[in-house]
Amino acid sequence: MTDFDLKTSDNPSRFKRLIIFGSRFIDYKMGMMGAIVLACIVFGINYLDTLDLAGATTAALKQGTYTFLFGGTIMRGCETLATTIQKKAVALAAATIIPSAVAICLTFGVHSLKGTPMPVASTIPTAVMVFPSTFIWGYRKRKQLPAYNLLQDKKEQR
Repeated sequence: MTDFDLKTSDNPSRFKRLIIFGSRFIDYKMGMMGAIVLACIVFGINYLDTLDLAGATTAALKQGTYTFLFGGTIMRGCETLATTIQKKAVALAAATIIPSAVAICLTFGVHSLKGTPMPVASTIPTAVMVFPSTFIWGYRKRKQLPAYNLLQDKKEQR
């Protein structure tokens, strides 16, 4: 059943309604992509340094779950900032800096909880990847705006 079918179905189940509701706040695709990549990186960092399978697995599971939920939410927030602020430069700066700062702080907080052998090292991949990711995502979403595309067309006609 496609996303379109879920939204137009006469009586969707509670689970389907929850998924549809969540998609307003979480970008599931970006959350899943980030979860897989960062969970693997965090597992590698923690396992190669400590050779502790349980600790590395715990860190990877925390990172994967966190990135799916909060990373997907942060990317949805990035999209919202990029598309609702009028001035392009301000919109892209806000869509990059604010979600990136939130992501780094939350990641460090999650890894500072009991179970992650190297919380700072586990936060570095997020810090490195989040700035370019939010900038590119914000730029792409900004370009998809109808008003933005109309302005670009007018400039090209001159």
